[in-house]
Amino acid sequence: MRLMHGASWLVLVGIWLSAIEAWPTLPAKFPMHFDFAGRPDSFANKSMVAWFLLPVFASVMNTGLSFLAPMIRWMALKHPEFVNMPRKAQWLKLDSQARLRTLKPVFGAMRVLQLIVMALFLFIVVSSVKVASRQWSVLPTWPMFLFLAAIGASVAWLLFRSITAVKKEVKVFTDRP
Repeated sequence: MRLMHGASWLVLVGIWLSAIEAWPTLPAKFPMHFDFAGRPDSFANKSMVAWFLLPVFASVMNTGLSFLAPMIRWMALKHPEFVNMPRKAQWLKLDSQARLRTLKPVFGAMRVLQLIVMALFLFIVVSSVKVASRQWSVLPTWPMFLFLAAIGASVAWLLFRSITAVKKEVKVFTDRP
């Protein structure tokens, strides 16, 4: 889990380094948005605000996702009724340590999802530079579908892990004398 979390921060550094490195060579107008075929369909005038908007957004998102697991952990201890878990009525009957054990695999899946999202942002920044500098005429679409599939798979894995973790703890809890 720590490895994935650290990797997401390293990818964020890569996003910033890529954006900073590309800034001096950006043309006066650069692509800001792409259609489904990967063609630029919206352009922005070269400005620091426009160019660094995506790295800023990635930074905010990565920071928010980093605080999400500790926030959910705190809520599971102090206000478990606000935590959305499968089999919630049974989950709420568990003691605090059992509830925390059910969250551990969820946090791991969240870190994987966080890393995938940061890698997606890096791909978008690097690809935008390639299109802006005319090294590529279009953004390749297959990586976007790969990222979307990876996000979908990690969300499915997160749901599966949360359901099985709660089921396991409920069984342990109900099997106690």
